[in-house]
Amino acid sequence: MKPKKTLFIVNPISGTKDKAKVVDQIKAEVSPSHFDYHIEFTKGPSHATDMAVEAAENKLDLVVAVGGDGTVNETACGLIHTNTSLGIIPIGSGNGLGRHLQIPTNPIKAIRSLHESEVKKVDVCTANDIPFFNVAGVGYDARVAHDFARKKSRGFITYVQSVLGQWNGYKPKKYKLTTPSGSFKKRALLISFANGSQFGNNAFIAPNASISDGLMDVSILEKFPGFAVPVVAMQLFNKTIEESRYSDIFKTNEVTVKQKSKKVHLDGEPFKLGKKICFKVMPGALNILAPKVFEDGFHT
Repeated sequence: MKPKKTLFIVNPISGTKDKAKVVDQIKAEVSPSHFDYHIEFTKGPSHATDMAVEAAENKLDLVVAVGGDGTVNETACGLIHTNTSLGIIPIGSGNGLGRHLQIPTNPIKAIRSLHESEVKKVDVCTANDIPFFNVAGVGYDARVAHDFARKKSRGFITYVQSVLGQWNGYKPKKYKLTTPSGSFKKRALLISFANGSQFGNNAFIAPNASISDGLMDVSILEKFPGFAVPVVAMQLFNKTIEESRYSDIFKTNEVTVKQKSKKVHLDGEPFKLGKKICFKVMPGALNILAPKVFEDGFHT
């Protein structure tokens, strides 16, 4: 069997890990009999997408995103509806999609897992035609994403500081949601549109979400009193948030949201898409390299 023609795209500023060390680990751990590879570094926003598009046009077998959810998003955007697969070495702050796929967060283990992974077809979601691959959201988590993007440092601690710093004084907002089944209004702390199951760091906002069922999980979380914070936090981390009195989750292939704010996040990255956002699912639109241990009812 021929080695896969592969490009590793490394984001030098994502997460907190030493990128030079990760590159050395790639060179030490990747088997030339499995992968005929080269390594490139991103030089700015959207560069990963440009490199991924070029890789697909050159008929490479695999492009591996080495970074966080933003790097994964940009890389994957260049591979939608192509025969080139996406691989992930998750070294970002949250690593939501990588964790959903059960890819190790230890770089060496993640690199080694590439050799034992299989190509699967997964869904891609869009917000006003802009792709996302894990979780998008409006409300409180969108506000946190916009605040986090302004921080000079990255990492989990910085993200927690943004979460806590934006809490006081934040009031739940009114939303109108329209699905193929009808419309309804809701006041919520946040609304997540989940292809994958978690924000990152094993905080599961949609524990039963599948990236291959042709549907997204719409997870609505009402604002809860301070005394409920420990319980809700525990439910997020032990995959039982759907049992919370403050949570409502449903599945759909399309939903339009009207809000007063224009803020949204897509895979943790801040955007302003307007007061009306249409979320849709494109079934099986991306080939992804996933560990054999991961099962998700994949498209065949």
